[in-house]
Amino acid sequence: MKTCKVIKNNQWLILLLVYTVLSAIWAYIVITKSDILFNKSVFKNLLFYIDWVTTLCFIVLVHIGVYNRHYFIVGISTLFLFLFLSEISYFIYYGEIISVGILDSIVESNANEALSMSKQVLIIIGPAFIATALILFIFRKIITVKLRPTIPLSFCIISLSVMVCAITRDQSLNREAQRGYYKNNAVLFRHTYPAAVGNLSYLLASFASTNIYSSTNEIEKFNEAILLPPNKTDNDLVVLIMGESSLVSRYSTYGYHKQTAPFMTNIFSQNGACIIQNSHSAAAFTKDSLPLTLSFNIPESDDNLFNNKSIIEMAKFNHYKTYWLASPGQGIKDSFETKFGFIARKSDVVAFGKDMHDIYLSQLLEETLQQDNSPKKFIFVHLRGSHQPYENYDEIDKQALPDAEKYDLTIHHTDRTVKALYDVINKYSHNYTLIYTSDHGEIVNVGHGVSSTNVDQFLIPFMFISTNDRYNCQFIESFRSPTGYLSGLMNKYILSNLLGYDVDQTILNKEKNNDRVFMPDGSVMPFLKISNND
Repeated sequence: MKTCKVIKNNQWLILLLVYTVLSAIWAYIVITKSDILFNKSVFKNLLFYIDWVTTLCFIVLVHIGVYNRHYFIVGISTLFLFLFLSEISYFIYYGEIISVGILDSIVESNANEALSMSKQVLIIIGPAFIATALILFIFRKIITVKLRPTIPLSFCIISLSVMVCAITRDQSLNREAQRGYYKNNAVLFRHTYPAAVGNLSYLLASFASTNIYSSTNEIEKFNEAILLPPNKTDNDLVVLIMGESSLVSRYSTYGYHKQTAPFMTNIFSQNGACIIQNSHSAAAFTKDSLPLTLSFNIPESDDNLFNNKSIIEMAKFNHYKTYWLASPGQGIKDSFETKFGFIARKSDVVAFGKDMHDIYLSQLLEETLQQDNSPKKFIFVHLRGSHQPYENYDEIDKQALPDAEKYDLTIHHTDRTVKALYDVINKYSHNYTLIYTSDHGEIVNVGHGVSSTNVDQFLIPFMFISTNDRYNCQFIESFRSPTGYLSGLMNKYILSNLLGYDVDQTILNKEKNNDRVFMPDGSVMPFLKISNND
């Protein structure tokens, strides 16, 4: 009997030691990968020790829950174990912890995007599911130690109480909560409870915060950079074609060795056209990049999204009829309760193609131009482009590039799509300006928004053509940053000029001199820091 008791005590000590080491490792990973060290070493950061203890409490409580007599508690504990192992699996696969951008995308993605990412999700949750089953088997068959919940529960209650007090005393967080925005509150939970609980709380907060995008009221105020009144416009038709997940180095237009974009090369090599070198997006996610293009949103704050007219509303103010045309793969939720859905719903017309392949968007554009004789039109076209799983191509693309990988075929399909849209524009208008760019780049065969160091998710094409001599290559080049790059943050100012608005040069120069990007983890970083690290 004494021998059994000694073995049981030793098993308890060994198990607690293992849990303590695992908790310390996870806390170390979270601190070093979250960009929250503030120039301190990990072991001088108080948050490391807080995360260590909260993670240890989480693991101990999951252990206790698995042995509970009530099936509901066993099920909840198993779910939390699976979620935690999924986070570990994500880190092993990507070398990054799950970012707030990824969590927001889970909430704000449409069904098509969610299905398109199913392969990547399976890669993460598959090993986590197997590991969960294996650990449960070991718990039930080998480990018989039962731990007491008093200490971990007490610490969780105390730490939660302290955090609630801190949140209620923060006036800015209170103001955000009053307008229905809870995500910054949840960020504190992510920092304090890095094992599953924090990410789950952020998901719930992100879901609850989508109501702030539901307003249909027109915004009255113009951004301070816009000089009023607007001019009489000399562009009858302004078209912005927004690609998806397009890495500039895969375009033959920019020197790629395979002929992935012969049509665009021809179109944007004409008189009045230009192929812009060194262009980057303002963010690595569509949900962030589009608002930074189509509104006066800035990486540091969403306030301008709600307080200033968007490009759509500015176009309407200056007598343009506005259209939002998109591939079904880029469909917006019926509620429009996403950040760029908030902008899209302000358009006069929102319409989606009938086929998943982008090439058919030219038919939608032709129907639009045939049926509407409005003298001025601003049309935004959002492609499915090269979004994973890289299936936006057809037999024509495969015949043109028989030995190409799937990603290159999607670029070729985008090339054909832009050509088809360009032909429709030329057919119905002799006074137009057309821009083709992308919402962000792509780490080919990996994705986007999953790494904080890879510059490929920001490098994009930018091509421009106008029948108006006033809007030439020098016009576009005037928006280039001293860093040598044309930032996606300049899109709003370029479009403002095209739609008849003058821009305050002092504010514009300040923005040009501050070339930064919104990172997947929610931080803001100078673009050169990323490009130099690559």
